[in-house]
Amino acid sequence: MKLVYIITAQILFMLGVSHIKAQAISFPDPNFKAAVIAAGVDTNNDGNIQKSEAAKVKKLYVNNAGITSLVGIKNFTGLEDFGFFENKVKTVDLEGMKNLKFVYGFRNEITQVKLKGCTNLVEVALDNNLLSSFDLTGFNELVEIDVNWNRLQSANVSNNPKLQKVKMFDNQMTEFNADGSLELTELNLSWNNLEELDLRQFTNLRSVKLVDNLLRKINVTGLSALEVLNCEAIKKPGLLTQINTSGLMNLKEFKW
Repeated sequence: MKLVYIITAQILFMLGVSHIKAQAISFPDPNFKAAVIAAGVDTNNDGNIQKSEAAKVKKLYVNNAGITSLVGIKNFTGLEDFGFFENKVKTVDLEGMKNLKFVYGFRNEITQVKLKGCTNLVEVALDNNLLSSFDLTGFNELVEIDVNWNRLQSANVSNNPKLQKVKMFDNQMTEFNADGSLELTELNLSWNNLEELDLRQFTNLRSVKLVDNLLRKINVTGLSALEVLNCEAIKKPGLLTQINTSGLMNLKEFKW
C-alpha cells in the first residue's frame, strides 16, 4: 500500500512540474527574459516567467538591457505602463493589449510599431528611432504622442478625440494629418519638410511650433486661444511671405 502511495505522489509531482513548465512563457530573446526576471516578475524564483506571474504585472520597465525582441510581452495581459528605453528593438508589436496606457520606447532601432486594439492608450513616446511613417488613429483615450528624432515622412493622428499634445520634430515629414483630433493644444512639427498646413479646425491650440520647414502657406485664422506661433525659417528663409493673424487675440510669441 505504501508503494502505491509513493508512486501516486511521484506521478502527481511530475504532473505538477509539467503543468508549471507548460505555463512558462517563451522569450526568444534571452536578454528580454533576463530583464523581466531582474524586474522582479519571477515571484516563485524558478528562473522562468509563468503566464500567471505575467498577468499580475501592471508596470514593467526593461531599459538598457540589450533587448532586440519583445516577443512574449503579450502574455502581460494586465500591463498598463511599459518602458523599454535604450535597447535595440526593431519591431514593437503590442496589438490587442487593451489595458496598456503608457508606451515609452526611446532610443531603440524601431522601424515598425503595431498598436491596434490598445484601446486605453494615453501616451506613446518613441523618440530617437527609425520610423518612416506613423499611423495612430481612432484612439479614444490618447492624450499625447512624442515621435521626435525619427525618419518620418508622413504621420496620421486623426480622429483621436482627447489628443492634446503632438511632438514630431526633427523628422522628414511632407504629410501630416490630425483631422478630427479637435482637442489639440500643443503642436510641434519643427525641422520637417512641410509646405502647407491648415490648422483652423483646432480651435484649442495654444502653441504651434513649425521652425525650419518648407512652409509656403499656413492658415491659423480665428485661433483665439493661440499664444505661441513660431514658423521661423533658418535654412531656407523667404518661402513663407504672408501669415494672416486675424483673430489671434491671445498671441504672445510670434516668429516667422
